[in-house]
Amino acid sequence: MQPATLLSPSEGPIVASPKQVMDRLQISRTTLYALLDRGELESYTEGKSRRITLQSIDAYVKRRLTAEAAKRGRVA
Repeated sequence: MQPATLLSPSEGPIVASPKQVMDRLQISRTTLYALLDRGELESYTEGKSRRITLQSIDAYVKRRLTAEAAKRGRVA
């Protein structure tokens, strides 16, 4: 069994809508789409709806935590 992600229980959804991601990460739509454009988050469209993988959100948060820890001279 895989460990739970930061955003969902292990048996929950594997993708989130842009609105869910913006709310959870407390970022603006502009910031979210900048992250998508830079490839920091993975997404796909299903019809007219965009879906962002929770795995890529978890990886992004972990990268940010590691970068902050390094900046402060700590281990993440």
